Amino acid sequence: MVYIDAVHYETDIHGCEVISKLKWTNTLTEQAANVCTKKEMIDFINKNPNSTKTKYLKNNGWQGYQWVIGEDVRVVDNAYLRTDANNIKKDNLESLPRF
Repeated sequence: MVYIDAVHYETDIHGCEVISKLKWTNTLTEQAANVCTKKEMIDFINKNPNSTKTKYLKNNGWQGYQWVIGEDVRVVDNAYLRTDANNIKKDNLESLPRF
């Protein structure tokens, strides 16, 4: 399984913020250190369906922070990364931290 826990945005030629890079790891319990482009992640998911999820740190109070599995990440129109089941043509990983 591949887990995405951070995204990097850039401004496109139309002035819109778009995902350009993602941080990922194969380990749920560690912060991601691997970086890839959005296109590389799209290619990976297309070749390996149902293999990519988000993850996030959850504050468990006195127990501290713990990594938690998020949602499945899927590709729409070979151009967008989404975590929900609709086909809106827009990335929707805004809830992940930026780097």
